[in-house]
Amino acid sequence: MNVKELNQQVKAGAVKEVNLVSMEGGSYVIHALVEGTSVPVADDKGATLHVASVEEARRILDDVKDVRLFIAQPAVYEEMVGQPVSQTDSREEIPLRSTIDNR
Repeated sequence: MNVKELNQQVKAGAVKEVNLVSMEGGSYVIHALVEGTSVPVADDKGATLHVASVEEARRILDDVKDVRLFIAQPAVYEEMVGQPVSQTDSREEIPLRSTIDNR
């Protein structure tokens, strides 16, 4: 799914939230939640779209309206062997529009 398709899916009601997933090295990838499945957003060449910041993601998502945006920091594994299983992923809703933007 590219950004144009994401916008169409949001308008159709198929996507109600977008996750900005933190990756190792300080970049992010944009994923849309479609019917409970996380679908990466692709660039014009079909490769997974990587962005350097929340603000860059907001610029890319500028035409996308009425969708909730979350920043997600997944945990790949449990670090402490033998400890009880717990939710280690971190997810926080952030504004889709920047507070420093005058829109």
